[in-house]
Amino acid sequence: MNPLPEAKLRIVRSLVEQAPDKAVATLLTALSADSGLDPGLAAVRVIVEVEARDRRTRNFVLSPVAPLCAPGRSAGSNFPPKTLARLWKALKAESPDQIAAAVTLAEAWNPEESRPDLLDLLCAQAAAGLRAGATEAYAQAAAAADEGAGADTLARCLDIAAVTRRSVTRLPVWLGRVTDEKAALLRLAFKDVSAVSPDSEPLFFEMLAANLAEPWRILHIIAMAMARPSDTYLASTELGVFGEGFLDDIDRRLEVVGRFNRDSGAAGGRAAAEAVHIAVLEIVEFEQSLNLSPEGVWGRRLIKQRRTLAAAVEAHLRAVDDAMSHALPLQTVRLGPRTLKGIPRLTADVDPKMTERAVTLLTFLQETRNSAGAGGFASARSKAVEIAEARLDEYVDDILHDLRGEEPRQPERARAFLEVAAVLAGVIRDDKAAQLVRRRAAAA
Repeated sequence: MNPLPEAKLRIVRSLVEQAPDKAVATLLTALSADSGLDPGLAAVRVIVEVEARDRRTRNFVLSPVAPLCAPGRSAGSNFPPKTLARLWKALKAESPDQIAAAVTLAEAWNPEESRPDLLDLLCAQAAAGLRAGATEAYAQAAAAADEGAGADTLARCLDIAAVTRRSVTRLPVWLGRVTDEKAALLRLAFKDVSAVSPDSEPLFFEMLAANLAEPWRILHIIAMAMARPSDTYLASTELGVFGEGFLDDIDRRLEVVGRFNRDSGAAGGRAAAEAVHIAVLEIVEFEQSLNLSPEGVWGRRLIKQRRTLAAAVEAHLRAVDDAMSHALPLQTVRLGPRTLKGIPRLTADVDPKMTERAVTLLTFLQETRNSAGAGGFASARSKAVEIAEARLDEYVDDILHDLRGEEPRQPERARAFLEVAAVLAGVIRDDKAAQLVRRRAAAA
């Protein structure tokens, strides 16, 4: 293949520049995996490599605000992803020499030795450029920001970028055990933010939260800065918006759990369990970070949320046995004058819908294991697991016993139900358990 004409390369370059960060990273990985690229694809790889390097530098320089421009972000102050790209374009046009120096700094960065002065200067320039709007590039960046929380909000975030950048590096330490020394450093950073702009204090914590894998953990940081306040006091401050936001998020996740469709398959079971898991983490964060009162502004609401969550989860857990009884149906036979026993019913074919329902609920059952203790439904979950495993084991043993007999009932249908049992064993236990059922079926 001949090299691509320059006109086509320009088209490719334009498309790559507009692609999301994740797409650029994926494309770079795919092109880098093959060392024998033809000239056309080799030229494309160079374009992607240049773009990926530029974005790494951009995200490094503008790291205090970059998470606020992440795709799909909806909570708090947020900006369309194109905002970051346009702001970076404006900076490159305004200060090409400083950007070139930032590229070198990013590639040689040593957290222990490197100084972020140049990065902070570029963030300050970006804030000034947004406010002045003197160039077309900055005007476009401001217009993009206005589609989100606004250019003024973004400029205020950039004003405190220097403090935020240093604070982000301390987050892992601050999220650990609270000590006087850690609290003092945090309060000093908070004081520095206040000195820059008193009305930017909530933005500081929002920027920190955007850098956390678990955003609700910002409550720990806020509580440390305020010496573990009561829920009523924190709710009355300008930082109360964080607590209200996470309480609303818990309610949204409770709705997901309450509306959980028991026929939605394994993916649906995992999604509902994930909602449970995050709701539990958020509730626990409130309880551990703040001085809650049962009569407090948030305390009352959290108590209700905890009860609602446990009740909803337990209702789904109680449905597990019924779902399995339909996926692996039994019929009652009399073994003696006073003895009845349930044996596999083989008078009808496997019902795929019932199998799917059992898979859905068993997936939910398994995926809630890490949430059960803190969520208050550990006993209900343990009971559901015990009943499900006992039903499964007895069912498999009874069908195998029938298949090994002199006159097995409906052997093809029996093996079909054994496959259902294997699928359910894989969900409630693991793949090895599923394979064991299949090996026993093959040997019968």
